[in-house]
Amino acid sequence: MGTLNDNYRLTAIRNPPKIPTGIEARLSRFLGKTKGSRNVLRKLLNDAKAIDHDSKKHQSLTDDDLRDQLQWIKSSFRKSPKKSDALIPEAMGLIQEAVKRTMGFRPYPVQIAGALALHRGFIAEMSTGEGKTVTAAMAAIVRGWIGLPCHVITANDYLAARDAEILTGLFSFCWVSVGSVTSELKPDERRASYGKDVAYTTPKEILADFLRDRIALGKQQNFERRMIQSMLGNDARQMNQVVMRGIHTAIVDEADNVLIDEAITPLIISREEPNEAFMESCKSAITIANALECDKDYRLEPAFRTVTFLKDIQELIREKQDSNPTFFSGILFQKDLIRQALVAKEFFHRDRQYVIEDEKIVIVDESTGRKMPMRSWSSGLHQLVEAKEGLPMSPVKETQARLSFQRFFRFFHCFSGMTGTGKEAAGEFWHIYGVPVITIPNNRPSKRIILPLNVFMDDATKMQAILADIKTIHALGRPILVGTRTVQKSEEIAALLESAGMPCRVVNAIRQEQEAEIIALAGHHSAITVATNMAGRGTDIKLSREVEALGGLHVLATECHGSSRIDRQLFGRAARQGDHGSATAYTSYQDELLVRNLPVFLFAPIRKILILTPFLKNSMGTFSVWLAQRIAHHKDFQSRLQVQRMDTWLDESLSFAADDVK
Repeated sequence: MGTLNDNYRLTAIRNPPKIPTGIEARLSRFLGKTKGSRNVLRKLLNDAKAIDHDSKKHQSLTDDDLRDQLQWIKSSFRKSPKKSDALIPEAMGLIQEAVKRTMGFRPYPVQIAGALALHRGFIAEMSTGEGKTVTAAMAAIVRGWIGLPCHVITANDYLAARDAEILTGLFSFCWVSVGSVTSELKPDERRASYGKDVAYTTPKEILADFLRDRIALGKQQNFERRMIQSMLGNDARQMNQVVMRGIHTAIVDEADNVLIDEAITPLIISREEPNEAFMESCKSAITIANALECDKDYRLEPAFRTVTFLKDIQELIREKQDSNPTFFSGILFQKDLIRQALVAKEFFHRDRQYVIEDEKIVIVDESTGRKMPMRSWSSGLHQLVEAKEGLPMSPVKETQARLSFQRFFRFFHCFSGMTGTGKEAAGEFWHIYGVPVITIPNNRPSKRIILPLNVFMDDATKMQAILADIKTIHALGRPILVGTRTVQKSEEIAALLESAGMPCRVVNAIRQEQEAEIIALAGHHSAITVATNMAGRGTDIKLSREVEALGGLHVLATECHGSSRIDRQLFGRAARQGDHGSATAYTSYQDELLVRNLPVFLFAPIRKILILTPFLKNSMGTFSVWLAQRIAHHKDFQSRLQVQRMDTWLDESLSFAADDVK
């Protein structure tokens, strides 16, 4: 297992402090919003400018001399990690010159400021196109020199593999080894990549490997027990199954998506437990659910995706019980299963919450539009959706280990991240993770034009206006990026554009093979690209001079999202690095955001107001979206806190207990 220190580091984690509650929680979130103050930013930028100025002395060095300097400073970091902060200015200057030698461009002072922010434990908000990939690499090199495990967390497998590949030359020049861990890798390949100084991977892969390693270790998660077993020669089998060398540093790209949006869903490691009786019961529950009528037998509560029965359905259950003796007994269980079947029927739809591939349900992340092939819904919901679609049903799974992303990332000793939209969640980042957000200014002033929100009473009228807007801008030759929330909506809009004689390219969960290539071409003359949410994150949309002269890329959001951050992320695709560009959003009172979150009692008054005073349409719509997003954000935040509380409660009853993880 290597040295004694390596063995200790295998399961060494930070003991995360208790998350504040009540009044302390409100105070904590307020303080979090002040941590990235102007004074802190001013010092960061001044340090970056000084490094940029002093590093010009390295330009006269030969490549061999520069590498010798990098090797010397690496050895200094390795010998005295705790005293390395004094060497950071010199280190960053050398790395800046190394970037120029290996990648052909010199990082801007704002990128150096971003790298310093990451090293000092901030969430660095940097706009799209400001060079976050190289910024993260500069910070990762410094951490890699120390010799402790350093992981750069990216949004998906493609970006993890791409970033590790394109940065290999830079890392190698700086005497740092780099690898990537993606879903298709086998255990031996994973072990080799995790063994590098810096490993690029995704949240799902690193958390799954973290849990699998602890399942493999069992009671030997405890360092002292491992030492005893090692002396007895009984640890070989467990050690051979472990792929990671521990955790210490995490640099999280797209931090808002990983730490906020995906934090609601815990990752579960499970094993299959065949249960034919339960599967037959799911089929019966779907049959009963299909026979029930909305607003007659049950009422929907879209805001919470729940169902309330309006009358006693026990007679119908008994009738089904007689014809299907395998239907589980116990009236309470049966009612819960039917309620869950109604949830599957009413709130989970093909090409929205999931797609079907090879006769299997593949979940689609509603915040990113990406497929999540290794995920499944719990509490029988996955089997019920399969039964609804008439697909072969997956075996029931028994939980072996469970951990949320938010609790996992609080285990890291050194933790930081980047995002294009972090200030809206600054309070939550501090409250949950103890990490402040700092906004790094753009290298060039933004020329993005944000047009007013377009508000409509119904979806049909909204779609007509969207098509007219696209036609007008397309006639000018400007490229257009159309953002949608669901696969279904992206396909509908693509079909409408094709029928109107405006061909387009589509990127969504069922058409993502050429995602990076399509998004990269989205800035070409007259290009129309339809994409679900944040498809293409991490890929630059570059404009030709002709397109720049025409006004740049126009981003059109077909509806607003549950978080204003996601709207701003989409808008950030336009006018990157000082380019021209514009963005606008459309909404209607039939959009999911307003239907699920706007209080029901407001709909009738709003409709009357808009009929009597149509000139208030846009201002009333803007207020409605703001209110709905505030309500959605509050519900999601409460869900994330509930997940954290559940993690804490289950900590001692799962495959690894708090006392064994040291």
